Amino acid sequence: MLFGSIEYFEREIMSFAKRKSLITLSPNQVMEIHSGIKYELMNDFICDVDLKKECINNLNLASEKLIYKYKTLLR
Repeated sequence: MLFGSIEYFEREIMSFAKRKSLITLSPNQVMEIHSGIKYELMNDFICDVDLKKECINNLNLASEKLIYKYKTLLR
């Protein structure tokens, strides 16, 4: 799994949820975690602007994918 890929960010979101001992993962919680990771990418991660944009785009896609997955499972 490559750093910055959609799968990478899905795993990061799930790992963060585990560290917070979340039993369920609501769309709001996904977006809260998303915001934290995005902040780190924007402010703490030093890299080329194009790579940063690609990472943020992949983070957005991973978040959307997890929100859809958990909305589907909750029904």
